Amino acid sequence: MRPVLKAFVLLVLLVMAVGALGLWYFVNSGVSANEQPGRIEEFIAGRVRNMAIARRAESLTNPVTYSDEVIAEGRAHFADHCAICHANDGSGNTPIGRGLWPKPPDMRLARTQDLTDGELFWIIENGIRFTGM
Repeated sequence: MRPVLKAFVLLVLLVMAVGALGLWYFVNSGVSANEQPGRIEEFIAGRVRNMAIARRAESLTNPVTYSDEVIAEGRAHFADHCAICHANDGSGNTPIGRGLWPKPPDMRLARTQDLTDGELFWIIENGIRFTGM
């Protein structure tokens, strides 16, 4: 057998073995949202979220002019539609929020606060696939 073909067959067997091991782990451990995910799972979920946000979203600007009335409407909308998962304080610490995976982000932390208005708008308008959003 040629060395390249041997290497390819070995790679395929290795991928199959890793896949079988992953499937065995998945079947035996389940996918409970009650357990805290590991660092690798959190890392991957964070990268997928960032990839899901359209690149053009970062440069979008807020089309709504700031006013006290707009802020009041936004707070009322958040309380009616968002707080059930994100909590009124933005922590995500609600019965529903605790049961979701990935967990709703703590909106008070830098990784959410540092998103641009365009990125936040895009997330709210389009959601994030495979999450509760």
